[in-house]
Amino acid sequence: MHPEDEAPDAVRRATDACLKLLSMRGRSRHELDQALTRKGFEAPVREAALTRVKDWGYLDDERFARERAALLLGRGRLGPAAVEHRLRAHGLEEGTAQQAIAEARDTVAFDALSAARAVLEKRGLLGRPLTAKERARAGRLLDSRGFAEDVIYRLLGEASLDPSGPEE
Repeated sequence: MHPEDEAPDAVRRATDACLKLLSMRGRSRHELDQALTRKGFEAPVREAALTRVKDWGYLDDERFARERAALLLGRGRLGPAAVEHRLRAHGLEEGTAQQAIAEARDTVAFDALSAARAVLEKRGLLGRPLTAKERARAGRLLDSRGFAEDVIYRLLGEASLDPSGPEE
């Protein structure tokens, strides 16, 4: 059998692999391309399969970005910067990721201050005076979760360092 004779079968197998992956959860084009590469499909076969799946409406990076951003923001455990980082890890462009986050914020009525407060409450770092060490730990936690500096400052500015009241 000549390689040209294998191409339609390879495209069908690559397409089937894409559909199987997409049946488990939404994925970006980049993710699917990487999966097909790991499975050993050549570039023209991968491109043909990805084009086919996109033409059928199963592959849409913008839709994937919006859905993923809404899911991650809706959980309330991550801030916008961490969500953007995760979207970019899926191979999405910066503009696509930022637009998806902006739309998701409205969709899920995301309030960064409330979400950050919930993260700290879950860790027992609100509702009581904090030591300087606890306050620093709380700041690092929120920063690692992608909350903006102004949100961190506003929230930790509400927490006093000792029982005698806020520091200043």
